[in-house]
Amino acid sequence: MAPAAWALFLACAFGAEVIGTMAGFGAATILTPFAAAFMDMKTAIALVAVFHLFGNGSRLLFFGRHVRWRVWALFGITGIGCSVLGAFVTAALPGAAVRLAFGVFLLLYVALSWSAASALRLPATPVTLVGGGALSGFIAGLLGTGGAVRSACLLAFRLPRDAYLGTSAAIAACVDATRLPVYVAGGALSGETVAVLLGLLAAAFTGAWTGQRLVRRISAEGFRRLVLLLLTGMGVKLVLEGWHGVG
Repeated sequence: MAPAAWALFLACAFGAEVIGTMAGFGAATILTPFAAAFMDMKTAIALVAVFHLFGNGSRLLFFGRHVRWRVWALFGITGIGCSVLGAFVTAALPGAAVRLAFGVFLLLYVALSWSAASALRLPATPVTLVGGGALSGFIAGLLGTGGAVRSACLLAFRLPRDAYLGTSAAIAACVDATRLPVYVAGGALSGETVAVLLGLLAAAFTGAWTGQRLVRRISAEGFRRLVLLLLTGMGVKLVLEGWHGVG
């Protein structure tokens, strides 16, 4: 890929991390469709997983002292195992099928976010954490992003903002670190993609730093609406491309 294309990709990564830090999730959801425009879908998911790990590590620098470790343990135990399962499923699927699945996931997520269902709260019980961890981990391994499920589960516990952001980052970092070896073993990362990892590290840290500075100044609802509109367009694009490829 040309240097100019890598620079554009890193700029997208920075913007995704800013929004992801402010919302507590969404960086991978936003960046994966952009990455798919530069490379095949399997490579995009693997590279974004590396970026996501960098981003969550950076968020832990700012919010790590607020992590609720009991919540992290209940959610993360099933999430880690199911993320490996999802990653193996991705390695076995055609790239077009993964693209179609991710597009459908985006559209379903947007529809639920705009509907009355988004106002419903899950019960604040250990079952919610264990079950949510399993579903979120599998989706993260399969499609590269499980933040929407994780967010819904954590919101049920009405955690303070910093505790929510720190706990979410700690859970996501463990899931990312678990599924990455599966992608590497499957050959999803090449020498060319490894060369850009330092740039992704810089984009993740600077994006997290910027996001945590802005989170108290900019309306979260305004960002939420902008992201949902953007994801709708991306979801339609991926569904059409994936459907065409599968057909």
